[in-house]
Amino acid sequence: MLKLRACAAVAVAVSLVFAQTAFSGTDDNDMDYSGWDSWQSYPADVMGTKLLTPVKYLMDRGIVTGDSDGLFHPEKSITRAELATMMAKATNNLAELQAMADKEYFSDLEGYSWAKMYINAVAKAELFKGRGNGKFAPGESVTNAEVITVLVRTNKGSADRAEEMAAKWPDNFIRYAETYNLLGEVVIDDWEAPATKGDVAQLLYRFMPKDSDSWRIEK
Repeated sequence: MLKLRACAAVAVAVSLVFAQTAFSGTDDNDMDYSGWDSWQSYPADVMGTKLLTPVKYLMDRGIVTGDSDGLFHPEKSITRAELATMMAKATNNLAELQAMADKEYFSDLEGYSWAKMYINAVAKAELFKGRGNGKFAPGESVTNAEVITVLVRTNKGSADRAEEMAAKWPDNFIRYAETYNLLGEVVIDDWEAPATKGDVAQLLYRFMPKDSDSWRIEK
């Protein structure tokens, strides 16, 4: 009985320490805390906000990063190239991505060598479509409507049902997302407005399965 109580006490103590964002005690010098996550590696502008969980999840998997100043800047817009990169990292393995590096699907990727294989990968997976005439428009801001369309397309059944709704794009995908509450806590007032990093992080986190590090596109 004493052993059981001792184990329970240790478990509670460990749980309490992990629930804190930083350990503030200084008395227990016998325990090594160096391997514990103090959260200090995450951008300061998401700490203590609702964005911490999704941003931490995506950063831990190398899907998003902070800016050069160490902040996340959730209010900033992102480009089509940036979203393509995030989606490719979230849904493809490294071997598949490397195979896309030399493909020439689009003619306007000069200066985007860092994103080329990711753009090609999401185009091949039919998550993204070009602008026509062999153009991808990598530097254009991605709209809220484009973001939800790409996310819905990760599941072919969902994409097919969205396409069948009695409306043209993007209204069909918007209606599908709103009907099935795919937005969660994200509030979008203007679907044609540039999507922000904060909203994209929340939506991508909401769509990604939490029981696996490998999110495969369902065809």
